[in-house]
Amino acid sequence: MKRLSLFLSLVTFVFLVGCSDTDSKKETTATEEPVVKEESSATEEKSQTETVTSDSEADLADDFTIYIDEVILLAPEEDRIIGLYDSVTGANYTSDEVLYNTLFDEIVPSYREFVVELESIMPKNTRIRELHELYIDAANIQYNSFTLMLSALEEQDMDKVTQANQGLDEARALLRDWLYEVEAISVETGVGLE
Repeated sequence: MKRLSLFLSLVTFVFLVGCSDTDSKKETTATEEPVVKEESSATEEKSQTETVTSDSEADLADDFTIYIDEVILLAPEEDRIIGLYDSVTGANYTSDEVLYNTLFDEIVPSYREFVVELESIMPKNTRIRELHELYIDAANIQYNSFTLMLSALEEQDMDKVTQANQGLDEARALLRDWLYEVEAISVETGVGLE
């Protein structure tokens, strides 16, 4: 998770978009001009086809840039919450009571708000929307794992602890997949991530 936040914090965007408008509405008055118009029309159609292709690539790059900007705004909060969890688990674990109170008072409510903010991001581009759904799925699994951990601590149920940890592992795997796709779109669009 820290790697993801660091990666997103270091994102820089280089974005070049070129577009041109051509006026294709020209009246013809002479008898030979229709032939010229047909040639011109064929050239304009080719130009419009190229522009559509170029525009869709530009749209992907533009939408991707907007998406990354929105995600970067949320990254510090997610990093803070994961830092809280790390501060009471693993090598930093002190007691079930400390873990429970931190989960109950800070982590679960904060992460729920983070998920709500994450779900409010609505990319226009279908591919970026699918990418974002991967992130939302990972965040929801992580949130559910935190709440399951609360339940496990209340009931002192080691099976639930195991399930919660498996959920956290699954969320990390989905976040890795999300990051790989972010990198792939970055390469494809030329939007730099460094």
